[in-house]
Amino acid sequence: MTTQSITAVVGSPSMSRTFSATATDGQWDGNLLVDTLASVNLGLVMPMAVIDHVQLQYTAGSCLWRIQSSQTLVVKRWGYGAKDGFIDWEMSKIPQYTVQPDDILTVYPLAVNGGANTSTALAWLDTTRGHEAFGNASIIDATPSALTSLVNNQSLGDYAFNSTLTGITIQCEEGATLDSVSIVDQTGGTIWTGYGGVRLNTAGGTTPFYNFRATGLNIPIQKGFKILVQQTTG
Repeated sequence: MTTQSITAVVGSPSMSRTFSATATDGQWDGNLLVDTLASVNLGLVMPMAVIDHVQLQYTAGSCLWRIQSSQTLVVKRWGYGAKDGFIDWEMSKIPQYTVQPDDILTVYPLAVNGGANTSTALAWLDTTRGHEAFGNASIIDATPSALTSLVNNQSLGDYAFNSTLTGITIQCEEGATLDSVSIVDQTGGTIWTGYGGVRLNTAGGTTPFYNFRATGLNIPIQKGFKILVQQTTG
């Protein structure tokens, strides 16, 4: 398994601290960022601090982050990293949050897929039951491919049955183009679709964080539903 260096600045306009980890690609387990000075978790070094920025960067590929309770595992805040050298403070703003003593900051990185005409994608899906990380580490060019839960490999319909999909944000590996994203039903019929693009540092990109973002959706999810992406490398 491969690893990569992850660093993050967490804070507000009045204070911030730096966190880091050597994280294993393709998993959440063990990928815990700790304070670079005290070597302790977010909640222990910043208890009750009010934060509104998480500025996280990775080495290459793609990366998700989340702040969650180490006790209940409830996700409090979430987002995307940017490739080292392409991070931005203003674009790293999050809804204001008061850090709790049991909070931890974890990451899920993916290395660039080394196969020909093959790329990766990570996604955060918002539903009326919460936030869930989805992904696919082997997407063949011009082939609609399903994103599944990074926790248990469930499809959208299995994870979110009887809830409503309200938002989609997708991050492809650097250089890949997200041609389209679709929600399909149990018969393969298209319920909803949208076009994506590229992200910085690719020409034409507008953000270093995502290739596609849609908010304010209202898609009831039933059994058999899938989220499909179609991508192009290079």
